[in-house]
Amino acid sequence: MDEVFTEAFWLVTVVKLIALFLGAFIVYLAYTGFKRNRSRPLLYVALGFALVTAGTILEGVLFLVTKTLLPSTGVGTFVTIIGVIAIIYSIYSVE
Repeated sequence: MDEVFTEAFWLVTVVKLIALFLGAFIVYLAYTGFKRNRSRPLLYVALGFALVTAGTILEGVLFLVTKTLLPSTGVGTFVTIIGVIAIIYSIYSVE
């Protein structure tokens, strides 16, 4: 079990935590903008960034649980793709 907690593991963990905080901040700003302006595209931006952030974190957690790269990367990437689709939808949606 100790071979999992290497320097590379801690580096990736710190980077993922930074991504979590930045993603949460963007979600907060977009959702606040949605509440203030009642702009549905901002709601989709908030949803998209929440999913992108969740995909990144989910990938790391699943890797720790399963100890295999393929399932964790597949699930994390799928959630991230859904988030990007929500962001693209917010750009092209008409209010």
